[in-house]
Amino acid sequence: MATRVFSFAVATASMATVALELVLTRLYSVTMYYHFAFLAISVALLGLAAAGTTISVLPRVFTAPRAAPLAAAFMLGFALSAVWALHAAISHPISLRDWSANLAGLAQIYVAAALPLLCSGFAISLAISHAGAAIGRIYMFDLVGAGVGCVLLVPAIGALGAPGAALMVAALGGGSALLFALAGRPRGGALRAAAGLAAVITVALVALGVTEGDARRFGLVRNPTKFLGSRPVLFERWNSFSQITVAPAGDPDHRWIFIDGDAATRVWSAEVAQRRQDAPRRIPEVRVAALVYALRAQGPAAIIGPGGGTDVISALRAGVRDVYGVEINPIIVEDVMRGALAQWSGELYGDPRVHVVADEGRSYLRRQGRRFSSIQATLVDTWAASSSGAFTLSENNLYTVEAFGEFFAALAPGGVLSMTRWYDPRSPAEFVRLLAIARAALERRGVAPGDVGRHVLVATDGELRTTLMVSPEPFSDQDLRAFATAAARDQIRVLVQPGLAPPPDPLLARVLTAPRLGDALAALPYDASPTTDDRPFFFYHLRLGDLGSAFHRNAVGQLNNVGVTLLVLLLALSLVATLALVLVPLAVFQRRELTGTGPRGRLLGAFACLGLGFILVEIGFMQQFVLFLGHPVYALAVVLATLLIASGLGAGLSRRVTAALGARRAQLAMTGALAAILALYGAGLGALFDALIGLPLPARVGIAAALVAAPGALMGTFVPAAVRAASALGPGMVAWGWGVNGATSVVGSVAAIMLSMNAGFSTALFVGVALYLAAGALLPRADDEPAAS
Repeated sequence: MATRVFSFAVATASMATVALELVLTRLYSVTMYYHFAFLAISVALLGLAAAGTTISVLPRVFTAPRAAPLAAAFMLGFALSAVWALHAAISHPISLRDWSANLAGLAQIYVAAALPLLCSGFAISLAISHAGAAIGRIYMFDLVGAGVGCVLLVPAIGALGAPGAALMVAALGGGSALLFALAGRPRGGALRAAAGLAAVITVALVALGVTEGDARRFGLVRNPTKFLGSRPVLFERWNSFSQITVAPAGDPDHRWIFIDGDAATRVWSAEVAQRRQDAPRRIPEVRVAALVYALRAQGPAAIIGPGGGTDVISALRAGVRDVYGVEINPIIVEDVMRGALAQWSGELYGDPRVHVVADEGRSYLRRQGRRFSSIQATLVDTWAASSSGAFTLSENNLYTVEAFGEFFAALAPGGVLSMTRWYDPRSPAEFVRLLAIARAALERRGVAPGDVGRHVLVATDGELRTTLMVSPEPFSDQDLRAFATAAARDQIRVLVQPGLAPPPDPLLARVLTAPRLGDALAALPYDASPTTDDRPFFFYHLRLGDLGSAFHRNAVGQLNNVGVTLLVLLLALSLVATLALVLVPLAVFQRRELTGTGPRGRLLGAFACLGLGFILVEIGFMQQFVLFLGHPVYALAVVLATLLIASGLGAGLSRRVTAALGARRAQLAMTGALAAILALYGAGLGALFDALIGLPLPARVGIAAALVAAPGALMGTFVPAAVRAASALGPGMVAWGWGVNGATSVVGSVAAIMLSMNAGFSTALFVGVALYLAAGALLPRADDEPAAS
């Protein structure tokens, strides 16, 4: 067998597997909702674990001489079934409001996604199972390929769209099949035929992927139950974290920009933007969001998430001289507002008073020294999954105590922060939490609890959109008169204003005026505690003990908690599936491997710790680097890819380190070094980020990659060491170890995010580090390892 070609075949298979997982995440966010991102992740890990188990219990079928040809056949299956997974994803739109009608569609989506990931799982597991002494090299190529897949998918979706990228991922699978066939040295007719077929399929899929954007063989990806519905689409473009479409509205003076077919922002015509700036104010939402300019119109004004420019028009109408917009989606800024709709919108984003950049709001404000008279954010959330698997949602980082503190720091003296969000008195958790965040941020600045109310104003449009205005300094009497006058003029109802008795809204007044914020929130039937950067899940309102009730809360008002329902369901499904497909078959067919004395139990514990630990460290790192890099997609491309690639390189070097130091000393050295580095990061990473946040993006990317690479390389040495220890105990122990590692990875992919949601990302990271330390302690010592029998 051609070892070098075989290694590249493994890397390509791993690249295709990760890329398919991520592109399905992007498609599911459009055709379903961002919560379904977890489905692709769970299925991918389950496919790898189930394949490894099957190979181990059928050793006479999956022999070493058959590894290359069988892997080629499985990757051909991946290439073809990936096209089916794409078709199933766009052909079965799911509504969260009618679960019973969705079951058949969900079943087809699940099976269609599982098949290619199971095929690639077989190919990769075959390679690892028969790697022998080359386990470090093969595992290195596996992880490096996965990391490269993370990086390549980001530009691929932007260039080809998600359907085109999915076809190119299928082509990668065909290329892997070709490499596996060539690695088997195809002298016989069967392998030559397989190589030829793989080449033909690969070329055909590349041609389909490159031309899909124009041909639209798979149609426009949409869900008719979302806000976009069946409207005619005037523009469509993809990037790695959104599908942006433009469609006409009922009124001819504006159009809609849709993000993943649901979240929407208006674009006003040139006539409105240039001559009829009062026209948008017929919409109550616009009037309530613009209240801030009745208090602070001197500028400069910062608008986070300006979208199609409604808030920009409001600021210009009020006479603000300089308006700075920070829009996280570059398609909206460059391709729509400065491209397709530039002329139609009157070149709004080309106005010399308007300065709009594509960036993340907090990162932008931290990097520049300008101070603003107002900072405004109106309904900034996308309900869209980034290709990091929805573990990092960009909008959540705007609604934390630390974020409010940074916004306060970016305000000029007397400046006002304005946040407009939904407030339904029947389901008030979201706005109550927003108010709690404002109070907590003010108290951090030294405002006494009894004085918080003098810093806060709240008004609602009567249609659930409600604006919170908060200032680091108390509002003056002049501010209060201007606020009351503007509210009366614009038919806006005041909910919170200093001096009003009785308070118009007793619930909000109680949150503001209670002697202790925690006491006021503890009395509520939901979790409205202030979110932090460590636990930024603004839309998650269930207490840990109320998870069971999530299954009974799938009404519209509880849409944000549907993700929790899905997580619980996926955790249950993962447990059942890993038992049925991984642990039970091992217990039935490989039970004798666990008999006798020795370090077998410790070794399986080490494999379990490594499977769960990697997921936890990955999630913890990704969240920590989001603000430093300025975007969740950068966290994916840099952090996850670097972690995988560095772990692969560490795996490749592990045998040399072991040969140089000895097995036990190498194990202790790697464990101690990993613990020391991560402890240092825990103590100093925040301060380092604060000091370096002003550097250009390329410099920050390089620093982030270097910081992740060191612990990643050390983490990569553990799995080869565990596999070598398992091999010394007998070939069946490798199967058990791989099965246990896969099982904990499957369950851990869901359990890790649940831990983060309830305890915070730092807790997830610390638990992950502890698991790696436990794995190092559990790995058998060299003198514990008996000769294989």
